[in-house]
Amino acid sequence: MAEFVDRLDLKRRLAAAASSPVVFSIFFAFALGVVIVAVTGGDPWNAYGEMFTGAVAGSGLRNTLARAIPIIGMALAVSVAFRSGVINLGGEGQMVFGGLAGTVVAIYTPGPGFLVVPLALIAGAVAGAFWALLPALGQTRLRLPILITSLLLNYVARAITGYLVRFPLADVSVTLATTKQVPETARMPKMPIFGGVSLSLVLVVLLVAVAAVVYRRSVVGYETRMAGLNGRFARYGGIDVERQTVGVMAVAGAIGGAVGTHLIIGDALRFIEGELVLGGLAWTGLLVSLLAANRPVLILLAGLLFSGLQIGGLGMQRNANVSWRLAQVLQAVVIIAVASRLTVWRGKRREAADVEAEVTAEAAHVGEV
Repeated sequence: MAEFVDRLDLKRRLAAAASSPVVFSIFFAFALGVVIVAVTGGDPWNAYGEMFTGAVAGSGLRNTLARAIPIIGMALAVSVAFRSGVINLGGEGQMVFGGLAGTVVAIYTPGPGFLVVPLALIAGAVAGAFWALLPALGQTRLRLPILITSLLLNYVARAITGYLVRFPLADVSVTLATTKQVPETARMPKMPIFGGVSLSLVLVVLLVAVAAVVYRRSVVGYETRMAGLNGRFARYGGIDVERQTVGVMAVAGAIGGAVGTHLIIGDALRFIEGELVLGGLAWTGLLVSLLAANRPVLILLAGLLFSGLQIGGLGMQRNANVSWRLAQVLQAVVIIAVASRLTVWRGKRREAADVEAEVTAEAAHVGEV
């Protein structure tokens, strides 16, 4: 009997997962991709096969994991603010500003790597947090909308860092607007697995685990969730929403700044003007956070999915003669489908709740004259 109940519960869970808006949207996006490839004269199954192979086979797995590190990191940075109802669109500026600060520390701080690398990450995190505090204080003190100020500060961060790498911090031995190269002793170590992916992968996984515990098991996690669901209710319950806004923005900026530092000391090895923003990592992280509904574990999975699409798309273009931009189309369709399905799904739940409330109210009056 117990075994039968367990099987029934498993079937119910699988059915619920299959009917969820996210799962539906992913399947819908890939089905639409089949149609697009077929209409343009390609072989959909070969294209998807090459995409999968390009993402997980050979050096593709290392590239997918390496690409996933900044995507997951920026998604976590976005989720910290979004979960509290704070619309932080300044992830790009926080990543760039923190990245330059971490690069400067890595280049000009003497000492062994096991000291310099953590110091560089901390410097990047502090600089990113500082940059994120500007729009946060603007909203809480001056009533400036954080959505607008955080977005506009991206351009300010790019301008300031561009000036610094062109003049005071420029490497005069090259023609690019760039800093000096990060010394070997100050570079992020590589792991002996997954083809030598950066040790930052472990740090990102630990960050996901910490975020999951804080969100579910702490007072801070509860308060941020309440503020995100209903700011007025949170204030009525005694939560200092203004202080919380400043706090979550500082944390979000710190994560973004650390991600920017990783991109330099673990990958590019020098800060080149405009290079950090070319890949659109901050905006991809935002999409991942939306897809995962700001849940850390789901962010990890969605980040790997988006990274695999981007890296696999290059292999698909190379071997199946299908443009890698199909991967971008799939990402966009997934997000649009999730948004539309969530709207319908929540509407149905609300209607069901209203019907249940009406039935309960009528049942309470049965027998009355």
